[in-house]
Amino acid sequence: MLFRPFLSLIVLAALAMPCAVLANPGAPLGVPPKKADPPVALATLPELTQAQKDVIASLPTDPPAPTLLGVKEEYVGRHYLVGDEWNLQLWTPYIQHLGGAYMGVGSDQGYQFVGWARSEYAFMVDYDPLVVEMHAIYRAFFLAAATPAEFLAWWSAPKAKDAADLLDKTYPGDPKLAGYKKLYKWQRSSVAYRLASIRKTLAKAKTPNFLDNQDIYGHIRQLVQQGRLRPVLANLLETKGIQGVGDACRKLGTTLRVVYLSNAEEYWPYGKQFRQNLRSLPFDAQTQIIRTFTTFTINKDYRYSVQPGLKYQAWLEQDWLRNVHHMIARRKLKGPEDIEFVVFDKDPADAAAKRVKGKK
Repeated sequence: MLFRPFLSLIVLAALAMPCAVLANPGAPLGVPPKKADPPVALATLPELTQAQKDVIASLPTDPPAPTLLGVKEEYVGRHYLVGDEWNLQLWTPYIQHLGGAYMGVGSDQGYQFVGWARSEYAFMVDYDPLVVEMHAIYRAFFLAAATPAEFLAWWSAPKAKDAADLLDKTYPGDPKLAGYKKLYKWQRSSVAYRLASIRKTLAKAKTPNFLDNQDIYGHIRQLVQQGRLRPVLANLLETKGIQGVGDACRKLGTTLRVVYLSNAEEYWPYGKQFRQNLRSLPFDAQTQIIRTFTTFTINKDYRYSVQPGLKYQAWLEQDWLRNVHHMIARRKLKGPEDIEFVVFDKDPADAAAKRVKGKK
């Protein structure tokens, strides 16, 4: 059953500070972000040149992950083919109309972020080949559906046979076609439930999104039609995929404005390759890192966080930083309706200075 939890907010100007309960969850959260550049309007996105198409088409990929990781042993090997974060609207004040390029893991949630940010390029990255294949199915439906209602219909049971035929027409001769059709048959009802549920949740939060707003939907559809949205088999811990996205952005003359990590950082300590990958990406003063932390056993959801991208890269330069929880302090949630949103904009130099002082 869907419910609207209360929202507690922590603005971390230090490693831990008291939280405040928002009286109006629909209001902007925490410290307002810097005003973004005006977004590129739908009608003014130019067609890509052949050189730009070649840059996007030639993105390097990583090998499939040998093991799908998880925060707990029982989660290892699990495919996350539909999103399970239910308060995506919390990020909208920080990413809305940022433009530029988007890079993020996962499946359906990425389209929400791209639509809100009005991204001009989108790189849907994941280390699970099935998630990348799911994006191929989304692509077919975006191309075929002119409206959100038509898009949603492709996930309905009455359209299942037509959807299989559409995949045949969209990907003739593709060696992965049989896999796309098998994946659609397996996941159709799960995706339909997820999209209907998140649509209802966002409507309650009065947050327009690609599932009910024609302008937002049209923007995403144009990215797909023009080849500006590219799924990439990329692993945050490998050597090619993530850095390839950064190289592509530089060649395209854009910067990454939104990077969505979900709760992937909880899977591992900050190793050399991960740091190198994220530090290599082209960020600017408007780039935002959006992430979550697992709290599912308490609130059937997550903790939500936003962090300026340049400050994140500065944190990753600190050799003493072990993992994401070493940077952003944990807080025990009060109960099932406690949904926390953390604005983390602390400078790592301050934390480093406190470490030195503490050792004296």
